[in-house]
Amino acid sequence: MKKKSKYSKLLGIRQRYQQKRLGAYYNKDREGRLKRWKKGENRIFKQIEQAKIINLQAPINFSLIENTNEVLDYIENARKILASNNSVKFDISDINNLTPDTIPVLLSHIRDVGFNNFMQIHGNAPKAEKFNKLFTESGFYKHVRSLSKFQISDNNLMHNESNFKVKPDIAGQIINLLITNSDYTEEYLEPIYNIFIELMSNTHHHADLEKYGTSKWWLYLFINHDNRRISISFMDLGVGIFKSVIVQSYLQRLGLMFGVVDNSYLVDDLLNGNIQSRIEFDNEIRGKGIPQIVNYAKLDCFDKFYLITNDIKIDLKLNSFVKLSSDLKGTFYHIELKF
Repeated sequence: MKKKSKYSKLLGIRQRYQQKRLGAYYNKDREGRLKRWKKGENRIFKQIEQAKIINLQAPINFSLIENTNEVLDYIENARKILASNNSVKFDISDINNLTPDTIPVLLSHIRDVGFNNFMQIHGNAPKAEKFNKLFTESGFYKHVRSLSKFQISDNNLMHNESNFKVKPDIAGQIINLLITNSDYTEEYLEPIYNIFIELMSNTHHHADLEKYGTSKWWLYLFINHDNRRISISFMDLGVGIFKSVIVQSYLQRLGLMFGVVDNSYLVDDLLNGNIQSRIEFDNEIRGKGIPQIVNYAKLDCFDKFYLITNDIKIDLKLNSFVKLSSDLKGTFYHIELKF
């Protein structure tokens, strides 16, 4: 009897909803919504048509790791232009240095709605043959609209995760490429696999302030046979570690106000594992996270291991850091391995 009563109640709600949909007011409101949508669509197209194209010439040394402040300034300048409803042309034609770490950072921003503001973004490739080859074969053009098509090199792996998930198969692809192109044993392969599972998990759990599992991440692997190096970059466009809920909670426990404390004073606590998550669904990974990655960074297989987030750049191999004059709105890891 109770079930029947519950069913009748649900049926009544459904019937009232259907009657509402057939009413004159609902139909009139629906027409109004359609007109407002079309008006907004026309406004956007008109806005795009009237937009100026601002040419932004890239820093000559277009390397995030080597020239961090200038590259971040370049991206931030583009953000401001796009926010003012103008288009941008990323002019990287005259650069005399390009490192693999810069490519996924540039691409991830271009594809991010919060960055591009629905405005058109234009661009070109480096004139220098060496850097043109690196750029065009990276897989960059697979993720943007382009009149030209370029063959992606077998030495590259570019992945964009838009479903906000931890992807063990992608970590597995990294390991397979390392097995094919190096002689690493399980002593190193297992930690490398664990690192990228951890990075994906951190993005899934912590990168957004308001919603769980809403920050996209990018991963780019490049094998350079000329200098016998393998570089892997991991990027998410969340709020960044020092603006995360975890750091907010940590400051509250210390009785400090969020946004008042300089991020430089939090680096040691972060690396030593003092800043711990209190989020319920993190119980299974608590005690790992960044401290585990810091320990792995000391392994001999890593030639470089960097973390850039907000206004801090950390060398995880040396446990040293610098405060940046620019700000990365997100979290970026970059590692380089010897063959």
